[in-house]
Amino acid sequence: MSDQSTPLLAELDAAIAAGGFPLRPKTLEQVWNLTDETLPSERFHERVHQALDQAIPVGELMLLVTLRARRGREPELVRATEAFVSASRQLPGMLASIFYRSATDPQTLTLVERFAGRHVLEQHMATEYFRRFQLVQPPLLVAPVEAVFYQRTE
Repeated sequence: MSDQSTPLLAELDAAIAAGGFPLRPKTLEQVWNLTDETLPSERFHERVHQALDQAIPVGELMLLVTLRARRGREPELVRATEAFVSASRQLPGMLASIFYRSATDPQTLTLVERFAGRHVLEQHMATEYFRRFQLVQPPLLVAPVEAVFYQRTE
């Protein structure tokens, strides 16, 4: 990745502040915490669907996720994120999955995901690659993941 193709974190912060649809952190945490089951059960899918229904509108969505690596663990987080992005791109209805590394803070990664709709997000969160990514994060992160959803307006 060249520095020119990597947006500054301030630009991403400005994009977040400029619009979109704020997702209550508690709601996202509830959905995120539903992913710790080894094999997603029918009940898991129901709980994800219920949590998403309460927080996320219908239509195309964009999700910005900020990950902050522990010092010295950046290479591991980058590898895990690369594998996650690669697997995510295979999901039908996943319009984009890209990650950026801050040009000014190498410990900060931003993941940008676009979904054709809420149903694709639900499928995404129920996959094995999503579960694996959630499991590898705790020892690699210095802070909780931050995530903000945006709804397409045009």
